[in-house]
Amino acid sequence: QFVFNDGFRKENGSSFNASLRFSLYSSVTGMVLLFIINKFQLEFSWFSLGTALVYSGVCILSGYCSIKALDTANLSVYSVFMMIGGMLLPFLYGVVMGEEMTWIKVLCLVFITLSVLMTGTFSKQSKKAFIYYIAIFVLNGLVGVVSAFHQSQKALCVDSESFSVLTKIITAVICAFLISISKEKSFRISKKSMGLSISYSIFNSIGNLLLLIALLKLPSSVQYPMVTGGTIVFATVISVLRKDNVSQKEILATLIALGASVLMAF
Repeated sequence: QFVFNDGFRKENGSSFNASLRFSLYSSVTGMVLLFIINKFQLEFSWFSLGTALVYSGVCILSGYCSIKALDTANLSVYSVFMMIGGMLLPFLYGVVMGEEMTWIKVLCLVFITLSVLMTGTFSKQSKKAFIYYIAIFVLNGLVGVVSAFHQSQKALCVDSESFSVLTKIITAVICAFLISISKEKSFRISKKSMGLSISYSIFNSIGNLLLLIALLKLPSSVQYPMVTGGTIVFATVISVLRKDNVSQKEILATLIALGASVLMAF
């Protein structure tokens, strides 16, 4: 997802209109894909519609801030803030909502945070970049919080596939409306940009659907730290398979993340 998002930015710039087009076409792709996965069925509830509206608003803002952050800073630091926010806020939400707090969870959280920080290449950043980092930290965390909140209300919510489709429909409608009233009013993107949007959407839609399904069984204070640890492990595995230069520090960070993720399962 990081790669496809950054590729679209390089092709189209970092304007708000560009981020809206990215969100629009990735949402339309995701909507069709998830509708097929759900065998062309769609459940509905007003609770899920309202939650999906909040979820979509967070995702649209997150998409814009992601593009701006990548435009002003490096992918490494952006990834650090995104992953820690996506882990820490749902973790705290789960604890506040009554999930059991154990020393193993706290220890794993500390180790995974350390592992994420070890993968980042930090240098002096502008104040503008730091603002987008904080925004990404909060917004990516809120995606997990809203997801966990929706899935916890089993008497009110629709199934995971239907909720995913609702979020994509709302996101597409909001983005199309905002583009239509903007100064540019341009819906046009290149074939390469379309390919990047579709590729991002496939991974993003299926990944988020799996997270929603898992939340029906797993506490958010367990799931999201494991997801962050897994992200580090598989990113390193992909780098090794691509024969990229992987430093000893990155290998150590991967081993720490792997150990913490396994420990979190217990």
